[in-house]
Amino acid sequence: MQLDALLLYNADGRIREIRFRPGTLNIITGESGTGKTSIIGILRFLLGGDSPNAPLGPIQNTVAWYGLLAHVGDTSFFIGRPAPPHGVSSSQVMLTIGSLEVPTLAELVVNANTTDLLDYLGGLIGIEENLHVPGEGQTRRALAANFKHALYYCFQGQGEIANPDLLFHRQNRDYQKQAIRDTFPYFLGAQGADTLRKREKLTELRRDIRRHTRKLDEARDARELGVGRAAGLIADARASGLLSSDVVPSDAGEAFELLSRVLNAVPSISDADDVDDQAETERLLARRVALRDSLREINDKIRGLEEFARVDTEYGAELNEHRVRLASIGLIPDSNDPDAACPICQRTLAEDADTHGAIRNSLGRVARRIELTQRDQPRISEARTELVQDRNRTRAELVDVDGALDELALTDDARAAAGKFWDQQSFVRGRIAQHLETTSLERDDTMSALQEQVATLNDQAELLTEELDPDALRSAVDSVLNIVSRRMTRLAQAFPLEHSEHGVRIDPYRLTVVADTLHGPAYMDAGAIGSGMSWVGYHLTAYLALHGYFVEASRPVPRFIVLDQPSQAFFPRDRKTGGDLDELSDNDRDNTRNLYRMMYDVASELDGELQIIAFDHADFSDPWYQRSIIETWRDGTALIPREWIE
Repeated sequence: MQLDALLLYNADGRIREIRFRPGTLNIITGESGTGKTSIIGILRFLLGGDSPNAPLGPIQNTVAWYGLLAHVGDTSFFIGRPAPPHGVSSSQVMLTIGSLEVPTLAELVVNANTTDLLDYLGGLIGIEENLHVPGEGQTRRALAANFKHALYYCFQGQGEIANPDLLFHRQNRDYQKQAIRDTFPYFLGAQGADTLRKREKLTELRRDIRRHTRKLDEARDARELGVGRAAGLIADARASGLLSSDVVPSDAGEAFELLSRVLNAVPSISDADDVDDQAETERLLARRVALRDSLREINDKIRGLEEFARVDTEYGAELNEHRVRLASIGLIPDSNDPDAACPICQRTLAEDADTHGAIRNSLGRVARRIELTQRDQPRISEARTELVQDRNRTRAELVDVDGALDELALTDDARAAAGKFWDQQSFVRGRIAQHLETTSLERDDTMSALQEQVATLNDQAELLTEELDPDALRSAVDSVLNIVSRRMTRLAQAFPLEHSEHGVRIDPYRLTVVADTLHGPAYMDAGAIGSGMSWVGYHLTAYLALHGYFVEASRPVPRFIVLDQPSQAFFPRDRKTGGDLDELSDNDRDNTRNLYRMMYDVASELDGELQIIAFDHADFSDPWYQRSIIETWRDGTALIPREWIE
């Protein structure tokens, strides 16, 4: 995506048009106070922002609509937005696709909103469906990279381009720094387009694992609890003379087979005296006592585990609270910064290395203790789950034993009332038939197939989890930035910029420039890289190197950079006239020229794939510089025409 024209409409229909040239360096040079700094806010507004952030004055007083002509490949489009009052947000948009004709004021009409616009532009430049999911233990929401996030790499405002504390556009705004960290891997291509699909596949696999595991557990429970559930029927069968065998089934399968044999056997009338009801009752009573003792023991173990887990959790919370209190008052200095000072005694870490080391070791022990307490929790939870399952099985068997005893009592009553043993056998056979009809047991081969299926799903989920591992993502980001670093180093050494001799790179976590030196990394945001020239130079080399990579890797980032006053580090604050190069020393004049020559050369090297737009005071007589000037704002010429104000 590159820009073709910025359009301002006043209330009577007159149009102020600024034409840009695609694929090359565009310079608007001129005096202060002509509106150059307002252009970035206006462009952001036209590209989906909430407000143009135009200052009170000529722009607010005269502009009725803002317009932008732009293109992506062969697709041209016009974006128009009515100018909102100062300090007011707006979502109104006019979007026309397929024409580079400048519409008149009468033709401007709202037909969309900013959400529609951002979705269209994101799809047009190729932003695919994506999602950054924070790591475990982090509470912020998942974030999808969109067109607005791509603009971090397209603008450098006047307060950003020479600011050592910032590298990217709007980095110091609320939540923007974390948003850049989260979406940067996608725009670099380190987070592949299939990451979201893999994450969705992993979610589906985990859902299937839970479903199949639940089915397998239910089948196992049915087998394990089968003996207890069938115990009452087997006791009834023995008591009524249907079953004379003393064989005790070991699992639900044997119990099922035993009851089936009882049901399929030829019925015979037995005498009540042949059945030892008393022996069966005594056996069931003894079993009930054993089950109640077992249930009491299991409950004691569960209570013990819960008390241990509670104490362990409280201990871990106290340790973590202790560490957080130390961090909140600054007692955990950054050991990587040799100039960092103790917040209490103000001595540097280098002066008191022993004390600092003791604090770090103590904190390390606290962290390890916290880790140990956290490591115990899964094992405690697993042990408790097994005990709860044992308790459920014991309770179920106890209910069945009680039921069997009740049935024996009922059997005695029924036999006494009926006077005939045949009626009791028929009653028991009916209950056995009902049980067999309503009970289904998985076959052994079915159980094995379920186990193999769960194991296969777990293997697939583990593989996807490894591919989505945060460490793998960090490694991919570092690999891409190594490529960017080589181009960035080459540009920096051409000046040369300070500390560039051993290589420079972008730190994707601190979001700053790092120069590798013999004494360790020199971070721009930590004051290790000095001078305004180096700050401006490293901002430019970082942006130009990134865009070179974006072009070569076909990443979905607009192909333009807009810069506000790159020469500000060289022009004196008390300059008398804008752009008067006589105010500069020979060295500053050469450095300013070199900055622009670097931009001009990079745009040429990328063969029309990158458009650079700069607003500045500087005005060199070099032919290549003069060819790059698209407008000169001096002697009354400005963003807002003089006649609009008059």
